[in-house]
Amino acid sequence: MKTDLLYENRLLKILLIFAVLGVVIYFLFPFYPLDKVINLGLDLKGGTRMVLEAEGIKEMGQDEKERTIDKIVTILNNRVNQYGLTEPTIAPLGDERVLVELPGETDPQVARQLIGRTALLEFKKVVETAGPGGELVPSRSEEVLVGRSEEGEEPRQYLVKEEPLMTGRVLQNAEVKTSSSSQNPIFVSLTFNNEGAQRFAQVVRSLEPERDQMAIVLDGVVQSAPVIKQSLADIAQRRDSIDQATITGDFTADQAKRLAIVLRAGALPAEVNIIEENTVGPTLGEDAIRAGTLTILVGFLLILLFMPIRYRWLGVLADVVLLFNMLIMFGALSMFGATLTLPGIAGVILTIGISVDANIIIFERIREERYKGKTGSAAIRSGFQKSISTVVDANLTTLATAIILMYFGSGPVRGFAITLTIGILGSLFCALFVSRFVLEETWFKSKLPNKWAEVES
Repeated sequence: MKTDLLYENRLLKILLIFAVLGVVIYFLFPFYPLDKVINLGLDLKGGTRMVLEAEGIKEMGQDEKERTIDKIVTILNNRVNQYGLTEPTIAPLGDERVLVELPGETDPQVARQLIGRTALLEFKKVVETAGPGGELVPSRSEEVLVGRSEEGEEPRQYLVKEEPLMTGRVLQNAEVKTSSSSQNPIFVSLTFNNEGAQRFAQVVRSLEPERDQMAIVLDGVVQSAPVIKQSLADIAQRRDSIDQATITGDFTADQAKRLAIVLRAGALPAEVNIIEENTVGPTLGEDAIRAGTLTILVGFLLILLFMPIRYRWLGVLADVVLLFNMLIMFGALSMFGATLTLPGIAGVILTIGISVDANIIIFERIREERYKGKTGSAAIRSGFQKSISTVVDANLTTLATAIILMYFGSGPVRGFAITLTIGILGSLFCALFVSRFVLEETWFKSKLPNKWAEVES
């Protein structure tokens, strides 16, 4: 019975080790290039960093400031996540500003369009349209707006009623769609809520088909100004609500996507100003990766050489366990979608030392037990039992510090704390479980010298 139980325990240990190894390999495959396996931070991948400030926030009370900042962060996160940028950082910076970091987006113009727009959507009746270069003069209750134009084109002016027919407040969804039309192959489809659908039907009935234009205005710029078609007017006469409309124009796929995103995410609670902007080029990021990788490799190789010289076969085991721990660390970063930053690389380097330190404590205890004349198996068992409290206490105190830094720190400090936390947990698992299993259950236990003093000679 005892033999069966021992076999089952051994089997469970083997299954657990191989399960961890399998999960790690799964999340790290294909291992290269690094940015395809692990999310890289702004300092490694390059990208855009912005500091935003809402207009009028200095005159707000503390509660209103917090609500405004929280809403800005939420809306910008929705926009950026829908756009598909990897691991953006959008967080409050103090109580009046917002920090935005977009790794991989090195075009500041794209970032400004995505971040800085308030997304005020209005539908206005067009009174008159001027050709390119023409000028219009507004009368009472009217205003002149310009239409969106491609680079190098003269913008077109629109004379519109100041009072909007309806606003984007009643918008439920916005999606990019394509058509077979050669004139407008890409357009944005709008879906209204119940209130908006009824209001849109009323608006269509108030306009004259095949003559009146309705300007679709986003942030004061006319995106398109379609003529109300007879077919749409007929539908409005038969139905109390119309739940869909389209925005057409000379959109590229990317422009249409950004437009749909800002409409879907909603309007910012206040106009935001970009008070600081930095762009990190991909070349600088590549240099940082190269320098960080070289540092890790040099430290890793020095440890790999030192441990076998000092501890012979146990040193070889320590090297294998260290390699396992590095796989666990990078696998965890990939699995949880964490971001590796330049300070995070410093956390990796520190983890190498922590991982080896745990094995050194255990090996020294085993050495003492061998000095006392115990057999290899007994020395291993006793060495682990007597060193476990020291190893756990040392790692837990460092882990507590890392967790505090991770939750209360930001930016570089948090990146360092994340990798350090993962590294400490991996070190504990490898030192107290993997190392012990290999020493107790494999031929490594036969490699302990009869007199440890032989190692010293």
